[in-house]
Amino acid sequence: MMEPAAGLSSGRPSRTSIMVAAGRAFGAREPDPSVRNPDYLAERLLGPAERELIREHPIAAALEGDYQEGRQDMQVASTANLMLVRTRFIDEHLLRALERGATQVVILGAGFDTRGYRFQDQLRGKRLFEVDHHGTQEFKKRRVAEVLGSPPDNVTYVEIDFQKDQLADRLHAAGYQSSAQTFFVWEGVCMYLKEETVRETLRFVAAESAAGSLLVLDYACRATIDALNRFPSHPTHRFSTHWGEPWLFGMPDNREREFFRECGLELRESISLARGREQQRYLTRADGTRLGRGRPSGPRSSGRGGKRRPLAQLANIMKMLGAAVPFIWLGLTRRTQWYALAEVVVPARNSVNPT
Repeated sequence: MMEPAAGLSSGRPSRTSIMVAAGRAFGAREPDPSVRNPDYLAERLLGPAERELIREHPIAAALEGDYQEGRQDMQVASTANLMLVRTRFIDEHLLRALERGATQVVILGAGFDTRGYRFQDQLRGKRLFEVDHHGTQEFKKRRVAEVLGSPPDNVTYVEIDFQKDQLADRLHAAGYQSSAQTFFVWEGVCMYLKEETVRETLRFVAAESAAGSLLVLDYACRATIDALNRFPSHPTHRFSTHWGEPWLFGMPDNREREFFRECGLELRESISLARGREQQRYLTRADGTRLGRGRPSGPRSSGRGGKRRPLAQLANIMKMLGAAVPFIWLGLTRRTQWYALAEVVVPARNSVNPT
């Protein structure tokens, strides 16, 4: 059974799901196609009600302003860069799986995911299931109806009461076939869950899908969770915790392969999003330069042009440097991927023994 983050209540959507959709929407404005987020529908799904829910995050203001100016803000640039890498990595793996015969796609914790709409041609004749709790799914369905009309016939919304329902029961009731080659997307979810819930979900994928089925996910490592707990004012931790969606689960450092194997899956590929060389192909412009990471944001003066006050800007830079200290220290003392994307495969039966 998957469980919701503590801040998710009936009728209210996940604000982190809106924030990451905003990151995709902002990145889709990039003039250079080489580093443009391919999610051209994200911005259309974010109406005034959705944007208001994340108003305190800099990405919300960036969506209302000039793109190049918005990219100067470190939180905006880092959010957009992360969403670019995540979106392109998952899109590439999804399209490859469809080309190789996958007939089902399951998006776990779908949020404002648009793949069922962006890839209608590639998904023709295949089933796609969007699984999420009532609050987020109702916001998503309303926005889809308002801006896109009815969803494609092959897209099925699977509403789940995380407190009562079993994932397998809800999917099977919606028409999911365990015998079919399936591609699972689990993006921006597992870090908000307890470890046992993560293990249960991975075991479901291993037990309830055909051999050769694939799961693509992102995950934080244990060192990242430790650093965020040591420094709660870090932006990643501050926003998600304030919204009632704190990061909880961290993959055991340097034990990713063993962890997946214990759940009945085999790790096929992983890339660390903390290592520049592994992100290079996603973040390099056509002219060979790399997308910038912006500058620390700070209070603006009330004077003409809204220039930052020098002392306030310096204080904010010091604050951002302070936020990096736990990661620098752990980076010197622990070997870890920090945060990664991975593809895992369901092996032939009996070749892996879940524990």
